[in-house]
Amino acid sequence: MKGQFDTTISGFKPISLSEMNAQASFLDRIDTKYLVSEKEFAQVLEKLQEDFYVLDIGGKNVFSYDSVYMDTDEYLFYKQHQNKEATRTKVRTRLYVESNLAFFEYKQKENGTTRKFRYEFPSEEHGKMTKGKKRFFEGVYMSFYGQLPGKISPTLSSKYSRLTLCAKDSGERLTVDFNIRLKDLRKEGAKKVELNNVVIIESKSTASSCRSHEIMEEMGIKKAKSCSKYCLGLIYNEVHPFPGVFEETIEKLESLRNEK
Repeated sequence: MKGQFDTTISGFKPISLSEMNAQASFLDRIDTKYLVSEKEFAQVLEKLQEDFYVLDIGGKNVFSYDSVYMDTDEYLFYKQHQNKEATRTKVRTRLYVESNLAFFEYKQKENGTTRKFRYEFPSEEHGKMTKGKKRFFEGVYMSFYGQLPGKISPTLSSKYSRLTLCAKDSGERLTVDFNIRLKDLRKEGAKKVELNNVVIIESKSTASSCRSHEIMEEMGIKKAKSCSKYCLGLIYNEVHPFPGVFEETIEKLESLRNEK
């Protein structure tokens, strides 16, 4: 997809990673997601140009991400999302492919606000639950729940390309994910699911109303409901074949994938 908006991206003023982290770095935040087609995103991108910088690292703007999600044998964390629990957990290892940096990440959502905890580990340990990750996970989990959920292990691989934008006059950060590929790691011979023509835009901010929200509203683009790549991956891989709270999102995804 990148070739479709190269010209528009070149019109954005660049921002370095250190500058962006100084301007819009927060681990406690409000997340808002939108689902659009590649054509729609090209139109959104033009409207964002005046108010946002684009992350630039060594002349590159689009980067490859490789995430491996963890869960209990009974998929406790997935069920928290499916049951719309106010407090829920997401655990993964993430590899930033171009830089070969890897992090263990724990995300806790409580009443609409997401808190993120993470630590760096050697990239060759990506996708594995080592003793260090286990200790880190258990410490954070206990601080929220007061008891442990049992053993967690890899469940789903999620690979995609990402473009990152940063608002010029606020702390808002936008991530744009596309070329999304999902694969069940617990099923032998599982095939990857490709979400073609699907773009996930996520606003991350400490404020409930941001410039990107205004632009989306102007364009008639509604906020996505229940749009976790982890949960969607499990549904598409038939680990949990009943969409439940994700039914509306699955319908939207299928309309985008079948768009001509």
